[in-house]
Amino acid sequence: SRIDAGRRLASRLITDDKAQEQLVLRGIHPDLIEVLPVKGKERIGIVQVRDVIHQSQFAPVAGHRKVCLIPQGEALTPEAENALLKVLEEPSPYIAFVILVGSSGDLLPTIRSRSQIVRLPTRGDTSMVAQLKALGYSEADAIYLLDMVGEAEIAPFLGEHVDLSAQLGEAQRRAESATVEELCLLVGTGGIAAYTAGLTLVSRLLDGDPRMLVAAAHALAAQGRDQVLSFLRVLLRIAFTGVRVAAGLSVDPDPALIEIVRRLGLARLTAIAQAAEEARRAVEGYTPTEPVLVWLFLTVSGGGNDG
Repeated sequence: SRIDAGRRLASRLITDDKAQEQLVLRGIHPDLIEVLPVKGKERIGIVQVRDVIHQSQFAPVAGHRKVCLIPQGEALTPEAENALLKVLEEPSPYIAFVILVGSSGDLLPTIRSRSQIVRLPTRGDTSMVAQLKALGYSEADAIYLLDMVGEAEIAPFLGEHVDLSAQLGEAQRRAESATVEELCLLVGTGGIAAYTAGLTLVSRLLDGDPRMLVAAAHALAAQGRDQVLSFLRVLLRIAFTGVRVAAGLSVDPDPALIEIVRRLGLARLTAIAQAAEEARRAVEGYTPTEPVLVWLFLTVSGGGNDG
């Protein structure tokens, strides 16, 4: 359910302690604030949001921070959304918000622009997973494919069954032996090769070599704005998948991604996803790409401001 999924996300933001995590998952942790329509009503009103704003002024009781979980974001009234927007514009250091909706379009654009959107996997057979399973892919492989290439690039796999392990193995061998410049080229090719190259590049960035970081930013920027945007889409896909895995909402069989999740954890993966989204908006707004990439790669490596 949405509440269960939201609590799993909230638990990783509130605490690293296993006992406290269980309290969050049961909905009884003192730093978890759940906002639902009051009994007998279908909408979440402004009074409830104002109460959250009041609570956000106080430090957490036991965890790293408080988390306000709104499992039915589409139930917010326009007045409640506008009140919520004010606290998002001037956020308290003590609280984070987890808002679940069926579609990001269910929230005001101004709220979306101040939020980090994480797409959670749909349980059961979605139409795309069902199509892939009909071709002989296992459900795990079908979900993995959608994580790697996305719905926009899934068409080649819908024509006929392909040997996923063989393609993945070839992509991994190619990425492992590639230079930074070659990896930057590969992230624009699409599909499994782009995703695997992106994972390899992120892994190298985590080693924190400043010369490699600058070289990667220069090489990618030199290939043009479209190539940079292709890379940012791949990085966002990696970050979103990593966030789901770190929060226990998804299982991913890729050892490279699992290692990245292990090294970064949920908070830094979320920060990287936010940075990649900010970089995408900057590049689409025709900000010079190389300094944007240097800042982004510093964030990925941990050498910059992760906020």
